[in-house]
Amino acid sequence: MADESLVWAEFGDTLRLPIDDSDYVRDIPWEQAAFMAQLPLIDIGSGSGLVTVTLGEKYPDAEILSVEPDPIMRSLLMSRIAEHPELRSRTTVLPDTIGQTWLPAQCGGALLFNVIYFLGGRARDRFWQRMADVLAPGAPILMSRSYGGVPEEAVEKKLASTASMGRHEYQRWFEAKPGRDNRMEITQTFVVLRDGEKVREEAATIAAWGLDEDLVLDEIPIGKFGIEEINDRYFAIRRLPDIKR
Repeated sequence: MADESLVWAEFGDTLRLPIDDSDYVRDIPWEQAAFMAQLPLIDIGSGSGLVTVTLGEKYPDAEILSVEPDPIMRSLLMSRIAEHPELRSRTTVLPDTIGQTWLPAQCGGALLFNVIYFLGGRARDRFWQRMADVLAPGAPILMSRSYGGVPEEAVEKKLASTASMGRHEYQRWFEAKPGRDNRMEITQTFVVLRDGEKVREEAATIAAWGLDEDLVLDEIPIGKFGIEEINDRYFAIRRLPDIKR
C-alpha cells in the first residue's frame, strides 16, 4: 500500500484539473457565508492549494493564512502560490496543525472542508476553542457537511473520476468499509492505462472518524457559535459576540 500523501500529490490534481463547472470550488456559497475580508481569512487543510487560490481570487485584497501540516502537499501548495504574484504577497503558509499553529488575534473567517472528520474528540474540542479565540464576532467557519457515519456494510469499489495526459489515461477508484474504533477506512486506487492496457496501479488507505452530522454539530460550543444551514453541502458556523456581564 502506497503512502497516501505521495499518491495524492502525484494523481490528485491530474484528475481534477482543469477545473470544470462540476467541481465544488465553483459552487462555494461565498455571499451566504459573509466572510469579513478586511481581516485575515484562514484556509484549513489547504492541500495543494486549489481552494486557496480560489479564496484569493474571490477576495483580492484579503490576507490569507493557509494551514497545511503535510510536507508533501505543502510543497505543492507553496509552488502553486508562488506562481501567482498577486497571491504570493498576501498569503502565509503555516506548517502546523490547526490546533497548534500560530494565528493572529482576530480573523475574518475560515474554510473547513472535510478536515473536522479526521480529528479525534479531544482535537475537535481544541479546534472549536481555538476558533472561538481567534475569530471576530460575526466571522464564519464555512464547513462542509458530513458524508454520514461509518457504513454498516462495505461500499463496493467504483470508478470515481478519469483524466488523460499525453498517452496515459488516469482512473481513480473509490471503496470504503467499516474500520476499528468507529472509523471508516477509505481506499483510493489510482490506475494508469496506456493504449487501454494497465501499466501501473497505486492504492492508498486513510481512516476517517465515523462522525455523523448531528454529533459534529452537538460538539460546537453553545454560546460561542451559531449554526446556519446554508444548503445541502455547507454550514456556516458563525462566531457569536461574547456575553458581557
